[in-house]
Order: sequence, then structure tokens, then C-alpha cells
Amino acid sequence: MYQSVIALPGAIHNRASERAVWVAAEMTDLAELCIRTAERIAELNNRAIQTAIDEQRVVALEAAAARSPLGAWRLQTSYALAGTAKVVAWWRHVNEIMLGAAAEAVTAAESRVNSNFMALSSALDETASGVGSTVLTGEPAHAVGGMKKAVQIVDTHGKVVSPPRSR
Repeated sequence: MYQSVIALPGAIHNRASERAVWVAAEMTDLAELCIRTAERIAELNNRAIQTAIDEQRVVALEAAAARSPLGAWRLQTSYALAGTAKVVAWWRHVNEIMLGAAAEAVTAAESRVNSNFMALSSALDETASGVGSTVLTGEPAHAVGGMKKAVQIVDTHGKVVSPPRSR
């Protein structure tokens, strides 16, 4: 069963514009994810910088009150280890933000793939709804009958011989 299809110029343009809208929506979603991630990292950096400035102010005041170069040096070195721990914590937070964004992007991509697969599957179902097949519909009689007629064993006299397994 064949169907004639006429492609109208407006129909092709409408499909192209639908695809452009879909692609633009996907790019907008990705851009929004990138912007939200950048905002979160900027907020983390702002807090880290403000905390570092406040801590350095306290260290400078205590170093000035120490009245000896050795006391000021000890104070600075004691805060170095704390600073290293804070840098490690900062990196951990940045990694959490980035991994969260990556997980969100993967989830969105997986959702798009699933929805596209479902749309393709339903489109194929709609396309194949008028096409019949004896093999696919569970009616093997036609296919088996065709095989029996196509494959016959003939002896030297031209007489059809059944295969040994069907006797």
C-alpha cells in the first residue's frame, strides 16, 4: 500500500521554523544553566574575598600589637595553615557547583533524548499503522506456506519428497 505525498513549500518552511524554535529553546536552556553556574561561583568568590579581607585586617592588627618582628612572623605562619584549609574548602565548593551543573546538563540532555525517542517512536507507529505484515502481526500461516512451496525436495524422477524430519 503506497500513499502519495505532496510537499507544499509552506509545510517545509513551518517544519524548519519549528526546528529553529526548538534549537533556540535548547540553546537558551544551556545558556541559562551556564549563567546560573557562573552566578553561584561569583557569589562564592565574593564571600571568600570578603572573608579573606576581614581575616587579614585582624591579622595585621594583631601583628602590629605584637611589637616584635618574630611575633608578627609567627602570627602570619600560624594563619598560613588555616588559609590552605580554606583554599581546599573553596575548591571543594567550586567542584560541587560544577558537578551540579554537569549533572543538571546531563539530566536535561537525557530528557531531550528520551522525548525525541518517544516522538520518533510515535511517528514511526503512526507511519506504519496502515502497513500490514503477516510476520509482524502473528499470522505465520502465509510465511510458512510460502516456505513450503519455495523449498521442495525432488527425487531423481521428479517426485516431491518430504524431508526426513517431518515424517
